[in-house]
Amino acid sequence: MSSLVRFSRAIDSQFRHLGQEATYVDGASRSHPIQVIPRRPDQLFELGEGRIHGERPQLEFRVSEVASPTRGDEIHINGRVYQIEGEPQLDLHHLVWIAPALPNPDP
Repeated sequence: MSSLVRFSRAIDSQFRHLGQEATYVDGASRSHPIQVIPRRPDQLFELGEGRIHGERPQLEFRVSEVASPTRGDEIHINGRVYQIEGEPQLDLHHLVWIAPALPNPDP
């Protein structure tokens, strides 16, 4: 078994156990179900001589479920709408998209 197959199986297991059901909506309003893992990594911002602690919401989802996400696409999770605010990046093994996303105040 190749290492890519092993990584793919591990990622699928991770999403089965930690993922949440969501709906992906692209720019053409086509939607389909996906699994996402929301994350809020800590980030420190420097402001003058001080530092501000903040969180930058990110959503992770599998490449096998969304081939080419783009800025402005939406992900609906538990009645909340998140908009992808930046260019999604691939993980090291090109199996997972990591997308910066913010809640949309006007769903």
